[in-house]
Amino acid sequence: MGSIFEQGEAMMREAFGYASRTVDYCRAGSVLARGISAKLGRTLFRYETPSGMTIRTEQRDFIFRYSDLGIEPETGDEIVLAGEIFVVSAPNNEPCWRWHTRTARAEIRVHAKSAGMQENSGEAQ
Repeated sequence: MGSIFEQGEAMMREAFGYASRTVDYCRAGSVLARGISAKLGRTLFRYETPSGMTIRTEQRDFIFRYSDLGIEPETGDEIVLAGEIFVVSAPNNEPCWRWHTRTARAEIRVHAKSAGMQENSGEAQ
């Protein structure tokens, strides 16, 4: 029997399908992964400006199985969820993604901001 973290990760892998939504992952106008599963989350970023002000910003997170996505996300990529477009990004030169799982490196957490709804429903959904 593994550590409590390993046991928790195993439980989360089993529950992934129940907690996920279907999305499309796009880069430079092309769909790289259509209809893949992603769990939804959020990250609150905090950073201080040179003048001493603290800035807080919240981003939508998409948690993918790395094997489903198969690529490293890049700033500017797009994720489409139910017709809403999210642009992969992170504030203050933070990385736009990170490993979500502690030991297995099986899931990644991708940070994104909503860019609005798709204009043409015939495009990637």
